[in-house]
Amino acid sequence: MLANAGFQNIEITGKQNSDDVIRSWNFGEGVEKMVLSAYIRATKPAC
Repeated sequence: MLANAGFQNIEITGKQNSDDVIRSWNFGEGVEKMVLSAYIRATKPAC
């Protein structure tokens, strides 16, 4: 989706404490096994 929107140099890095972050959302037991909290970095060239 990011590439289709014109972004380049896309980096997605999972947060080290991802499981803890997701558990704190209180969506139910085991959700941290299906979702990843991550940092997303990308650049979009000027037009």
